[in-house]
Amino acid sequence: MNRPEQAELSLKNRLFCCDCFALFPRIPPETADLILTDPPYGIGYQNQFARNRQKPISGDVSLDYRTLAKECYRVLKPNRHAYFFTRFDTYPAHYRYLTEAGFQIKNCLVIEKANIGGIGDLKGSYASNSEWVIFCQKGRRTFQKTTLIKNHYPPGTVFHKGRAPSSEYKTRLNSCWFGREYPKATYNAAWLSKRHIRHPTVKNVDCLSWLIQISTQPGELIFDPFMGSGSAALAAIQTGRLYCGCEIDPDYCQLFERRKQEGGEHSCRS
Repeated sequence: MNRPEQAELSLKNRLFCCDCFALFPRIPPETADLILTDPPYGIGYQNQFARNRQKPISGDVSLDYRTLAKECYRVLKPNRHAYFFTRFDTYPAHYRYLTEAGFQIKNCLVIEKANIGGIGDLKGSYASNSEWVIFCQKGRRTFQKTTLIKNHYPPGTVFHKGRAPSSEYKTRLNSCWFGREYPKATYNAAWLSKRHIRHPTVKNVDCLSWLIQISTQPGELIFDPFMGSGSAALAAIQTGRLYCGCEIDPDYCQLFERRKQEGGEHSCRS
């Protein structure tokens, strides 16, 4: 962990324990190869139904999303991707601010959770079983070739005359990630409890590693201004990328350091 007041700021493989808005002015333009983040939604989230309640997320009351979008666009290199986790009720505002900043919104991914949400109107509303992720670009970058999901037909199949034959692995994934082929967006409660990870919105390292592989090459820099328990950084390490991020809560900075030292985290698909 490092404080942003250092004379010479090195960003490679660093977690800064500070407010990201204090760090942004010290990050040069066009530094990051990917933005991958789950910002606070400004809803004061806390799970009231858990047996052991998590503490509220720091800064989850009045986030300046417009400035966040502008700063993320500034520090991202041209022709690069960005992923912002969101919710159905904050999606319109987040979409607007990201577009105003200059991002081109390409999709909204919908990714299955490991646990079905239990908060809200239990008798008059649908249970939340998915995470929403805004996928956008600064300029344009094509997806990387991966070995994440195999095609269901034999390699070399030609579907239309004049078209290139099919490859062994999918080059274009669906925007909805549900089922056993795909990783979950989050971990289940038992998995977290077994590893003594206490954070209300832990993202699945396996899921984030897929996004990283699709959107970057090995050795490139992943930036997460709201690192939380450090899943984006762990996914970067897992896939041979560099990471840089901020986390305002010292307890979660320590949690990331422990997760990194323990290493070898893998999610279950069920």
